Amino acid sequence: MNLIIVPFHDWRKIKKEGFRTRDAHFIESLQQSNRIEKIIIINRPTTLLEIVLKKKKRKIEGRSIFNRNGFQLIEVNPTTYIVDYISKDIYGQIMRKFLWFIDEFSNDKYIDFINECIGKLQICTYNLLSQNVFAHKLISKLNPQKSVFDAWDNFCLIDDYFSIKKQIKQGYVSYSQNVDLWITNSRDNIDYFSKEFNLSEIILIKNGLDVNRFNLNANYRIPKDINNIQKPIVGFGGKITQTINIELLNYAILNNPEVSFVLIGQILDDEIFESIVKLNNVHYLGDKFYDEYPNYVNAFDICLVPYYIEENKKSGTNPIKVYEYLALNKKVIGTNGNGLEDLEGYLYLIHNKKELSNEIKRGIKNEKPKMDFNKNSWQTKTNEFLNLLQ
Repeated sequence: MNLIIVPFHDWRKIKKEGFRTRDAHFIESLQQSNRIEKIIIINRPTTLLEIVLKKKKRKIEGRSIFNRNGFQLIEVNPTTYIVDYISKDIYGQIMRKFLWFIDEFSNDKYIDFINECIGKLQICTYNLLSQNVFAHKLISKLNPQKSVFDAWDNFCLIDDYFSIKKQIKQGYVSYSQNVDLWITNSRDNIDYFSKEFNLSEIILIKNGLDVNRFNLNANYRIPKDINNIQKPIVGFGGKITQTINIELLNYAILNNPEVSFVLIGQILDDEIFESIVKLNNVHYLGDKFYDEYPNYVNAFDICLVPYYIEENKKSGTNPIKVYEYLALNKKVIGTNGNGLEDLEGYLYLIHNKKELSNEIKRGIKNEKPKMDFNKNSWQTKTNEFLNLLQ
């Protein structure tokens, strides 16, 4: 089977941070599948300004096969190819922001180049997986045997995209008309998308676990910047965004001064980060490369998923971090929602700030049974996806 993938995150970002997001995990797992012949990854358009400002490498590692006027086809391994597009339209990207990506994904010259690359790789038939709502115009101009849209998280509910909510909805409408099948990562998303876009069926494929990186038999080290932090450590590893319930987290911090709270991850919402009380028992260690991150999770004693459960504050998430926490046999405390209710047998669900604080006070012992991590591996998830195509 040949497969074209349109991920949400661009390849430079994936390589810089590690394969830690849902789209990156799908790519990494599909590369290892013996059911795949060739993978073409259609990279998100970018400009040199974005590359410089976000401190990414301009050159994508691999063998350049074909290039023309900012477009390039790169072989990154014997089965995987990147179609890359560096636009000269820096002014347009600055002025149009998110909307610029919708326009550039549908650039006729980019689409022509993509089709030319398919021909050069001697691919006669292919299936398509898009995980990018901004690429809906591109998808409508390709000709796969079967097409799947992965509607991970709900971009209609994410504050960063509120100003273009109308265009986001238009993207979802376009996918409802131009692909064969939708998959998503949470039941909340199934409910929302089914009603909002009149979809008769959406297949649930939840997030999974990287069983190679997160494994109790691995030889983890203790990083220097966490080694001297007083135990017990209550840890959170993930993006700091609107989904974090600040009231819940701050109450736990204030009422457990003897416990160290360690936060790791990108700050995507400065206001949320500034709202976290910065007492002596709070330690923000920055973002970590994904291959280093398991060492930190292993150093945690208790792991948190302190997310909002109110409908107007959720984003249809199904946290990957939960599976990673559980794989290292940590006591996991999370709010009742965001797909965690399906994992109730393996973690400690709480419904309010007092329950969270009290559960932390009960100590670090994890009395919950272990889940079957192979059934929740990314390889299992991508096999579910491939089965849908066949």
